[in-house]
Amino acid sequence: MSVIRSLRPMLLSLILLGAAAEGGGVAMPLAHAQNAPLLAVTQAGQRMIALGDHGVVILSDDGHTWRQAKSVPVDGLLTALSFVDAQQGWAVGHGGVLLKTDDGGETWTLLQRMEGQPVLLSVWFENTRHGIVVGAYGYAAQTEDGGQSWTRLSVGEEGDDYHLNHIFPGPDNSLFVAAEMGNAYRSMDRGTTWQKLDTGVRGSLWGGLGLRSGRLLLVGMSGRVLVSDNLGDSWRELSSGSQEAITAVAQRSDGRVTLVGNGGLVAESDANLERFNASRREDRLNLSALAPLDDGRLLLFGSVGVVQQ
Repeated sequence: MSVIRSLRPMLLSLILLGAAAEGGGVAMPLAHAQNAPLLAVTQAGQRMIALGDHGVVILSDDGHTWRQAKSVPVDGLLTALSFVDAQQGWAVGHGGVLLKTDDGGETWTLLQRMEGQPVLLSVWFENTRHGIVVGAYGYAAQTEDGGQSWTRLSVGEEGDDYHLNHIFPGPDNSLFVAAEMGNAYRSMDRGTTWQKLDTGVRGSLWGGLGLRSGRLLLVGMSGRVLVSDNLGDSWRELSSGSQEAITAVAQRSDGRVTLVGNGGLVAESDANLERFNASRREDRLNLSALAPLDDGRLLLFGSVGVVQQ
């Protein structure tokens, strides 16, 4: 089994080099699937669901023990997932793959391979009908029938073909996309039309998060953290305490924000989100996703699967 060594910040390099195969089979059962390279995680009810390379999808109902999904009809690189309740979710990946589950991630069906087989990097579903996928070279599309059919979207200005790395919701029914070369985009009409935002930076943005307070975060290359208090009209930079690429961000139940990234980076904010305390894991693992648990534990996901902080 190959290992994706630097995960999200290197994902587009893998695309361009052809190092991450699309796959043409089904995910094979693994003795220790929780140790496979993993790129993304989400919560569906009380269940945690993570996915990554070779079509691997793993599930945990307690945050301690993990098992592999019973059936995944692809064996390529899966990059992102979105659930609207404890049972219904979608996942995307290379080759325009779009998967659907109706049983909390236990089994998956291949809805389709999107036209042109684009590299899909992120997915967001508002409900069981309306969803949006984004990906490499400016690809974006939306569905109004649960993923059975799709309509292309224009995100950004004419001629933009920046990689669209992550779509996420903000307050007041807003949507945001973190993109390549410091670009970010906003929609105030559920994704139909998009406006390019001035972030003031040039390095690629790998992810973002709408906080419970209504503030917005963007994270990316060189340890960059941007915060907005006005729905993205303006941004200011916060110090993350690191120059490592930040790959994922999550908010804990007490309001603090946690960042993870390359080189074993784990950073925690203070209660007011004014500064971060950054640390580096001794193993220097490249981390791609995180899941704060209610009991205070922090689950990390990356090149060697699931690790606990």
